[in-house]
Amino acid sequence: MIARLVGLAADARRATRGVADPRDLAAAARWIAANALATRGLEVRFEGAVPRAPRVFGLRARCFASAIAAIASLPVLIDAEMLPRHWRMALRALGLPALDRATASALAGGACVLSPDGLGSAELSVDPDPRGFRVMLHA
Repeated sequence: MIARLVGLAADARRATRGVADPRDLAAAARWIAANALATRGLEVRFEGAVPRAPRVFGLRARCFASAIAAIASLPVLIDAEMLPRHWRMALRALGLPALDRATASALAGGACVLSPDGLGSAELSVDPDPRGFRVMLHA
């Protein structure tokens, strides 16, 4: 599993090198997060309507893996400044892109933002599931 995560981190860094478009970074974050969970044999089941326009989602997650499941469920950039320090370090180690600009700028660029402080026009809640995680969108 460690070797697969190291390989994923290397691929993630290559895939995001030079990418500035927030929508592309959010799509890359989703791909990286889904693959990180897959290295552990975990799946993500999403419930809700996928939003058509960029928006800010609040996050309700109990652990780091739950936060990764939320990122894997939709293309989003997470506001890492609101996360515990060890979670931020783990995101960097995975090569997972996070919000690197003002939220308004990311939204204007077409990307959704995940806000762990719970502020947002909708909320993603993550619960354990027999096969991995269930992510629910609450509008």
